[in-house]
Amino acid sequence: MTGTTSKADQYALVAYLIVKSERDNSPLDKKALQKKVHLIQELGSVNTGYIFSFYTYGPYSASLAGDLDVIANNGGAEVTYCSSANRYEIKSGNHIDKMQTRGQQFIETNKAAIGRVLEAFDNGLANELELVSTIAYLYRQLQHDVFKDSKRLSEHVRKLKPRYSEAKVSHAIKDVQDILHQQKGPTGLSSGSSTP
Repeated sequence: MTGTTSKADQYALVAYLIVKSERDNSPLDKKALQKKVHLIQELGSVNTGYIFSFYTYGPYSASLAGDLDVIANNGGAEVTYCSSANRYEIKSGNHIDKMQTRGQQFIETNKAAIGRVLEAFDNGLANELELVSTIAYLYRQLQHDVFKDSKRLSEHVRKLKPRYSEAKVSHAIKDVQDILHQQKGPTGLSSGSSTP
């Protein structure tokens, strides 16, 4: 990830994800937006310009949350609370095209990487994206030897996300491993027991 990303680029990415979710008939909420942008940055190696910290529901960027507010306040998105689902749903606003147009070069430059990540994880619900993005967050945070060892990595993930079964965590680790393999070649992740 090199270069700088402008606010127009960031707004365009958010707008692109909103439009794509509507086109794919796949509802988008605030939590899923956070996770998708994080995965695009970490697993797609797209410099989104956002800094993520770890919170209760996984990686979170206050700047991204603020940008969504700016986009909504400028008519690019509609954010509404859905009490039955207990989430904030995001839909396109009347001015979403303006948001996309201003950062169109950024989207075009990164479309393949964005597409690869979304193809791998776009069907996931927000809570599944939470698990995968947690693993992607740990990829940046843990020492390489810990991340290489799937069993040790699983232990780290389950400490942070104890509500997920060992099988679900193992499956999510494999999903992250697969996308990293496509991106960079073999990562050296082991699927078996601990390595010394």
